[in-house]
Amino acid sequence: MSEMVVPDGWNANRFDSFTTLQRGSDLPVQYRNGTKHLIIGSNGVVGTHDIPSVVGPCVITGRSGSIGKVLYVVSDCWALNTTLYVKDFHQNDRKFVYYFLTWFDLQRFESGTGVPTLNRNDVHSVSVVFPPLPEQQKIAAILTSVDDVIEKTQAQIDKLQDLKKGTMNQLLTRGIGHAEFKESPVGMIPVDWEVKQVSSVTSKVGSGVTPRGGSEVYQSEGVKFLRSQNVHFSGLRLDGVACIASEVHEGMSSSKVREGDVLLNITGASIGRCALVPKGIGEANVNQHVCIIRTTSVVDGAFVTYWLSSTCGQSQINKFQAGGNREGLNFQQIKAISISLPSISEQQKITSILTAIDTQIEAKQDKLKHTQALKKALMQDLLTGKKRVAA
Repeated sequence: MSEMVVPDGWNANRFDSFTTLQRGSDLPVQYRNGTKHLIIGSNGVVGTHDIPSVVGPCVITGRSGSIGKVLYVVSDCWALNTTLYVKDFHQNDRKFVYYFLTWFDLQRFESGTGVPTLNRNDVHSVSVVFPPLPEQQKIAAILTSVDDVIEKTQAQIDKLQDLKKGTMNQLLTRGIGHAEFKESPVGMIPVDWEVKQVSSVTSKVGSGVTPRGGSEVYQSEGVKFLRSQNVHFSGLRLDGVACIASEVHEGMSSSKVREGDVLLNITGASIGRCALVPKGIGEANVNQHVCIIRTTSVVDGAFVTYWLSSTCGQSQINKFQAGGNREGLNFQQIKAISISLPSISEQQKITSILTAIDTQIEAKQDKLKHTQALKKALMQDLLTGKKRVAA
């Protein structure tokens, strides 16, 4: 056994003295019947079957194809042969074992030159340390309470996102306080609204370029260089954003970004994602995969951003990509997108309502991120004995 730190009162032994893993059982699709029990594959639930192969609560992880994801399944289930399940918990707390395996990083035991594979024998021979049962139960209870907060927060985010989607589609087609409506190229809209193409309400539609030298000129500090991975429907994500030198930025003056610009991804799998450039962003530029849409004074940039991300906006973008051609949007197509427009004052009222929902979503997402970080830190401290809990 390799030398390791063993907290006072904890056990040190081979992994298979703590938990014994077993390969799951094959179940071809044609033999899967009924809906009573879940069928678990290497990446999660893949179906149902009338007969279980494992008694719950059970702990299952991927063995072939997808390695490292650990599931805690409360009820009896069928574990496929692409998984490993805990055959013997050796009288350890099952929920503790789940958290331990989640923290243990099973991916490091991956083998196989083609399909990633996890050999249980490689894991079984490793030395581990673990606390006595009463402390395991206390640790599991603490981590479960954190998971409960994560689950509830995610549910609140999902609910708010559904609210935003419904509210956005309602406001962008019905407006605020209207009683009369008319047919238009984008569907029913209030009678005093207009439908205009992007070309008629913008002063700029264009993208940037990759600087000479490509990624070699990227810096950790300097002028923000926005790429498609930074543009999301929830806003710009600037964690790890690439930067370029001021002189490079000045040499790309036509693609300098301004506050209030709408950024739209025009190539790759993220075609159609858009975000508003917020106040206080400072100097920034974009590459050739991101289009700058700069609106005139009669149109609110936030309104255009919400419109483009709405069902109507995305459907127009998708039509340009019909037939499986996802090579990219060109500027002529972007300029041809139709937008229904109320007065500037109503645009701003609509965006304020939607922004308020976005603010709530952002607050919940910040809470979720904080709680997930807390869980990660707690797992590191509690599962190593760095911090002890009273049994």
